[in-house]
Amino acid sequence: MPATSQYPDVQIPDVGLWDFLLERKDRDFPDDKVIFTDPYTNRSYTFASLKSTAADFGKGLKSLWDFQTGDVLGVFSPNSIDTPAVTWGCHFAGGVVSPANPGYTADELAFQLKDSGAKALVTQVAQLPVALEACAKVGIPKDRVCLMGDERAEGQFKHFTSVRNISGTQRYRRAKVNPSEDLAFLVYSSGTTGHPKGVMLTHRNIVANTLMISAAESPLSWQPREGHPDGDVILAFLPFFHIYGLTVVLHQSFYKGTKTVVMPKFDIESWCDIVQNHRITFAYVVPPVVLQLAKHPCVDRYNLSTLRMLNSGAAPLTKELVDAMHARIHVPVKQGYGL
Repeated sequence: MPATSQYPDVQIPDVGLWDFLLERKDRDFPDDKVIFTDPYTNRSYTFASLKSTAADFGKGLKSLWDFQTGDVLGVFSPNSIDTPAVTWGCHFAGGVVSPANPGYTADELAFQLKDSGAKALVTQVAQLPVALEACAKVGIPKDRVCLMGDERAEGQFKHFTSVRNISGTQRYRRAKVNPSEDLAFLVYSSGTTGHPKGVMLTHRNIVANTLMISAAESPLSWQPREGHPDGDVILAFLPFFHIYGLTVVLHQSFYKGTKTVVMPKFDIESWCDIVQNHRITFAYVVPPVVLQLAKHPCVDRYNLSTLRMLNSGAAPLTKELVDAMHARIHVPVKQGYGL
């Protein structure tokens, strides 16, 4: 029997992700709002700087690599504040993003690159040896591999910010997409039954999911309030190659204009330190993190009082674990699931 949501119906606009996120007429936060921040380098993107960087990369994909609508860009990287600019730059060019687990072996990455038909790959210096081995296996030339992040490699590898239109012409305009038909992402399953499977997600799929999540997270706000000059601050460690991190964290936080502090990977001590020093108010987690918050001895060394809510997904939480965590850090946690 169908159940009626307590939230108002969500109207899904018939637009691609670039228009939805970067050209929207109802945006209420300013161009200079800082949205993505690296807690280790303090490098950050405002709305305006991210839009400009993404557009330059998208024009570069068209100019230097002849990207066409439907061409696939692989992304093989831990979480980075550059991920949004790379992602939406690919969409500017009409491309499809296929994010891969940065822990993959060369064979595992090669399978995804071949299966998705990737034309090029963006990675980081730490992942470069595996990336190059995988690209060699599937025929992606070295000059179609570029870097993101703060480190640079010697030799021929461009940083993605150097993949730009250098011709001086204005003909590399934003690609038009059919939101209901054109893919935005090829996200791969974990491969529990055979090889990983590519899940085809259209622009409309991600727009709808972002709006649904945004409606459920209506208390989140970018607006400054007493003690919180940045408004709500989200801590993002969930991997952006997974649908939970990709939609709930990366897309929703940008859509709402909430400042998002990006961790490349999780460890409990760093997580607690960032919560304390960046005054995190909200975090998306998974049950093993809730377990560590309930049990790990380091938690008592940090002030986590700015947290006002956690959201757990990907697996169910027991009542006993929720109660144990709440008794220790006094932060409520809600659960979400997707089908």
